[in-house]
Amino acid sequence: MSVWLNPCWADAYDHLLLRAQASIYPKIVLLDQDLGSKLHNGSIVITIISSDQDMMMANEYREYMLEKYQNKLDGKKFIVNIATFDDLDKQPLSTAYIVMRGSEMLFKKVADYAASNARILFGYSRTSLDSDALISLQVKEKTYVYVGKNSVKKYGINFMPVFYKVVKIL
Repeated sequence: MSVWLNPCWADAYDHLLLRAQASIYPKIVLLDQDLGSKLHNGSIVITIISSDQDMMMANEYREYMLEKYQNKLDGKKFIVNIATFDDLDKQPLSTAYIVMRGSEMLFKKVADYAASNARILFGYSRTSLDSDALISLQVKEKTYVYVGKNSVKKYGINFMPVFYKVVKIL
C-alpha cells in the first residue's frame, strides 16, 4: 500500500484510497437528480478543500481525477479546483466538494456551506461522516460507499434510486 506522509502533521494519505475516490466521487455527482442546476457554465466543477499543509496532496488528488476523466464527465466539461479552508467563501459555487483532512470546526464550516447550497460534500475518511460529510468511501477487501444518515436531510440532495442500492447508510 502506497502512503504519503505529511511531515508537518504526520498524517498519512493512502494513494489507493485517493485513486478510488478520484474515480468514484465524480460518478456519484452524476447521480444527483438536480445536477443540471448545479453546473457552472455547463461544466461539472468539483472543488477539493485542503489545509495549506496538505496542498501538495490535494494537487495530486486533482491530477488523479483529471487523468481519469480527461477533463470530460458525461459529455460535459469537468473542472477540478483546489481551495484552502480560508478561501472557500471566495470561490464560485461548485457542483460538489471534497474535503481532505482538517479540524472538525473547519470541516463543519464546509459542511454547512455545502448543505446550505444543496451541494454534495465528500470526505476523505469515514470519520468525516461524524463532521457532517454526506458521503465517504472506504477501500478494504471491497470498496464501500457510506452515506451519513443524519446528513441526507440536511443536504437535501435527491439521488437517483440506484444510488441507494449500492451505498451503506450510517
